[in-house]
Amino acid sequence: MKLGRNVLVFVVVGCFSLSAQQITGNIRGTVTDPMGAIVQGATVTVEQSETDLSRTVTTDRTGSYVVLELPVGHYRLQVTAKGFHEYVQEGISVNVNETASVSPHLAIGSEIEVVQVNADADLIAPTVTSMGKVVGKRELEDLPLNGRNLSQLGLLQPGVVPITPGLVEAGGGLRDGQPYSVNGQRPESNNFLIDGADNFNGVDGGYVLKPPVDAISEFLIITHNASAEFGHALGSTTNILTRSGTNSIHGALWEFLRNDVFDARNYFQTQDLPLKQNQFGATIGGPIQKDKIFFFGYYEGFRNRQGVTALTTVPSVQERTGNFAELCPEGFTNGFCNNPANQLFNVFANAPYPNNQLPSINPISQGLLHYFPEPNAGTNLYSASGVINNDSDQFGIKVDDYLTPQDNLNFRYSFYQSSDVNPLSPQGASVPGFPVGEDQ
Repeated sequence: MKLGRNVLVFVVVGCFSLSAQQITGNIRGTVTDPMGAIVQGATVTVEQSETDLSRTVTTDRTGSYVVLELPVGHYRLQVTAKGFHEYVQEGISVNVNETASVSPHLAIGSEIEVVQVNADADLIAPTVTSMGKVVGKRELEDLPLNGRNLSQLGLLQPGVVPITPGLVEAGGGLRDGQPYSVNGQRPESNNFLIDGADNFNGVDGGYVLKPPVDAISEFLIITHNASAEFGHALGSTTNILTRSGTNSIHGALWEFLRNDVFDARNYFQTQDLPLKQNQFGATIGGPIQKDKIFFFGYYEGFRNRQGVTALTTVPSVQERTGNFAELCPEGFTNGFCNNPANQLFNVFANAPYPNNQLPSINPISQGLLHYFPEPNAGTNLYSASGVINNDSDQFGIKVDDYLTPQDNLNFRYSFYQSSDVNPLSPQGASVPGFPVGEDQ
């Protein structure tokens, strides 16, 4: 069987102080003096470490401030007010769909003196009722993943389990994009996004694109009670955020190899089955225009040659001559099987075949018998081995243009292509070498 699949996603998103599905974070807090009194009119500036993106706001009459729609990353916060030391806090992490809380306490004194703080911010969600977890870059790159499949990290969350073997067997290839079930919901109930854009496959209820882990900044899995901006699914919502370029050139190069040369033979294995798998790729990102326009690109290829063995049912040696007496191991009495359930019956003549023997074989059927191999693993079983070929290629590019401190333009282009060739048919004709499938 041969299956092919091509997927193309082209997205241009303009962010002008609004968004559909959330792909950014926020920083908020209250500025106070040493006695706990609010400081009104203080200037609060946040600056992203990776791109030097800067936003400035002023505290209101309650001493509060909020900086909205910040790209995920690490930030430096600076607070200045007349009659107080300048306050600077480094190392603030902003994750997708989360709000970091930073409430500076200003010290009275000269404005030219600086109070430096190195600490991350607390996370607050005063108006968010959903439950979920952000999986960051460190987990993506450091935790072992079979096949570099990012969705396996979703199983670390409570209520998330892999789909059962029964569902996998029943669905076959239609469940390739279904990574897990959440809180008892069917895997078709999940929703998938990339950078806030739809990544949901309506055919099998799974994801469409699965970028390599080196191209992902983080992803958020909302496991319960998603807010209205997500909707669409009763199960979970998985929002993947791809990496962006920064002011410095950065990249990665990888090659993962699996080969039967390094494998021990299974005790019950009668012959060597080939296994040659290569997973390779690269990423690169950097500035097009410093502090303003950034790019990030990736490519990953996958090549797999894996031997498989399958058992299939074929006509026995006696059945090829029209003798089906083997269907009645209980024996015959007066030409009839002692077990009526195993009696061969002629529905056209409304009469049984004596001793389960056909009087003749249709010439067309005799011609078809030449295409069925003789059994080699039992009375009606034929064992065959073959090599499954699985190839895929994917690449993507992302460009971020910070038009103004409040407005930015994002461009993404993603492509995925795969081809599967299976010489042993999983459905249709039960004869090795005669697969039933289709090109998609």
